[in-house]
Amino acid sequence: MNTNRNDSIRTTSRTARRIAGFAALPLVASLALVGCSSAESGSGSNGGSDTGSSAGSASGSASGSATAASNDALLAAIETARKAVDASTVISVEQEQNGSAYEVLVVTSDGNEHEVHATADGTSVDGSPRTEQSDADDRAENERFVGAADLDVQDAVSKFEDLHAGTITELGLDDHLGKVVWEGDVRDSSGTKHSVRIDAGSGAVVTDAVDTDD
Repeated sequence: MNTNRNDSIRTTSRTARRIAGFAALPLVASLALVGCSSAESGSGSNGGSDTGSSAGSASGSASGSATAASNDALLAAIETARKAVDASTVISVEQEQNGSAYEVLVVTSDGNEHEVHATADGTSVDGSPRTEQSDADDRAENERFVGAADLDVQDAVSKFEDLHAGTITELGLDDHLGKVVWEGDVRDSSGTKHSVRIDAGSGAVVTDAVDTDD
């Protein structure tokens, strides 16, 4: 009797342990899945955040550098033209051949125009400066433009940059409603062209509009 009773107790104990073990398996598996999911989620989140942050920082830096450097070649072309023609004043500068060259017009004290072509980076003269055949009216107009322009071309570049971040594709002295103005175009990073005029004496904005002719 006692032997049978002991065997029954042992059998019941083994059965209970087996049932408990089976019951624990889903819990263990569930915990393992949760742990893996958390690890993957954390890794993806951290990786995505770091990548996004780095990409954003790099993009912002590149964009800022591009904006800051966008008119360096134009300014270099202005300086190159001044040096190429002694005692001259720049009255216009313009990109040519999709930005692969610059044409700069300078005026000497006699009112005559000289055309200077500069390379894409603006640091070298392409060919020799050419003297334009200016008649008396042209010379008088050039002298009037230069006399009225308290802001030189570099001042005008700064004013244009204050209005719009982008590349100045052309800039020159002209008449507008009886005033001498610096007028030109700025193309921003989205490709929009802004046509701007500022008073060559005071620097006040005369017109500033989006050019939709392109």
